[in-house]
Amino acid sequence: MASGIGRFFKAIWYTFTGRAHELADSMMENPEAVRGAYEDVIAEKKENIQRYKGAIGQLIGLVKQKEGTLDSLTNDVERLEQLKAGALAKAKRVAAELQGQGQTQEGIKMDPEYMKCVAAYNDFSSTLEEKNARIEELEADIERAQGDIDNHKIQINALSSDLGKIKEEQAEAVADLITAREQEQIADMLSGISTDGTSAELARMREIRQKAKGRAQVAQELAGTDSRAEEEQFLAAARGSAATDEFEALIFDAEQTDKAESQKTTTDSDSELPV
Repeated sequence: MASGIGRFFKAIWYTFTGRAHELADSMMENPEAVRGAYEDVIAEKKENIQRYKGAIGQLIGLVKQKEGTLDSLTNDVERLEQLKAGALAKAKRVAAELQGQGQTQEGIKMDPEYMKCVAAYNDFSSTLEEKNARIEELEADIERAQGDIDNHKIQINALSSDLGKIKEEQAEAVADLITAREQEQIADMLSGISTDGTSAELARMREIRQKAKGRAQVAQELAGTDSRAEEEQFLAAARGSAATDEFEALIFDAEQTDKAESQKTTTDSDSELPV
């Protein structure tokens, strides 16, 4: 019984989880949502790069400190080498003076001035060993740290390059989603299953365009009919005028001909009378 109840609640949980995932996936198909998600990733990577750069900067600062210490130790070593050489030279001079005074080797070794030179020489030598050991240690640390810094710089460049690629990917992803959505709307519109405002507006504009084209065609046809009618009127008037002219020519030209013949006859008759 308890096992069945557990499976029941698990099924409910999986159902809600699946729907949540479906809803999230559907929302992520929105170009602006994808742009925002990429912006979050880009911002996080920028922050990581800045923290990385800060850590490298601290490491470089530590290396600079060690290089400063190394320079100081190097100067100390040079000075100790000079002091050591001076103590040795002074000890030789004291020994020579004591030998000139007839002192034995054992007596010279017991001479306070000579012993002071020997003590200083030994102290300088001991200090030199310590400083030289520290110098070797610092040089090894600096070399190792510099190698790490170089590797970190390479990593920074790689991360910066990845960041640039992510920005390009963001632009491509948003463009792909916008293109896919537009293509889907066009396909839906062509198949007659689209009901969004964009398709309805396109249909309305196309209808307006078809009506305008129809009105223009009718106007052109009417204009053509009027022109032809007017032409017919002109042709009819021309034909009527020609017929009238022909008729009048037949009538009036005949009368003129008759008059001319009558006058000629009269003139000929008058010319035959005796003088």
